[in-house]
Amino acid sequence: MPSRRLLLISILLWTVGGCTSPRIGKPLSADLAKNDPDVQLEFWHSLTDEPVCSNDEAFHGLLLYIDGKDDNTNYDGRVAALKARKMLPNDFHEPADATVQRGNVAVALCRALNIKGGVTMRVLGPMPRYATRELQFMGLYPPGSPQQTFSGNEFVGVIGRAEDYQRGDAANASAKVMPGATRLAPPEPPPSQ
Repeated sequence: MPSRRLLLISILLWTVGGCTSPRIGKPLSADLAKNDPDVQLEFWHSLTDEPVCSNDEAFHGLLLYIDGKDDNTNYDGRVAALKARKMLPNDFHEPADATVQRGNVAVALCRALNIKGGVTMRVLGPMPRYATRELQFMGLYPPGSPQQTFSGNEFVGVIGRAEDYQRGDAANASAKVMPGATRLAPPEPPPSQ
């Protein structure tokens, strides 16, 4: 009898918790949270080695991408900064070491890149499900659900694709437009004669 109970308990534990993905990342270290260009480069480089990307790492990365810097000294400041820009919902309250959800990053990127999406996103605004689908459709996101997380390497790749999208397709740009300025600046008016 005891061996049967042990077998049943082990099967139950395996089915309940044996097939789950890791749910804990690591908060951003103070050494990598600085705005020095060398430290920023080290942050992006070290993030590629992380098996999962935490909220703290992702929000720091989003602020670096959007502003070129992150003046917040802690996770709560990063969350407040993203909430103020409506890049995170007001009821967001996940811890710093929780793995970031693709849907939360998708909403922030849609707002940052001014992606309007389809009818549902235009009517309801960017919600995690529809923002994720839109970024997948545009080729900026790998396939997956809004509840999935990113590895550090996947997150860095998404930010790189977002930056490429923001710059635009240089092959279709006028010769007057400098490389890297395709979407960032409006076209210059023709010179008056």
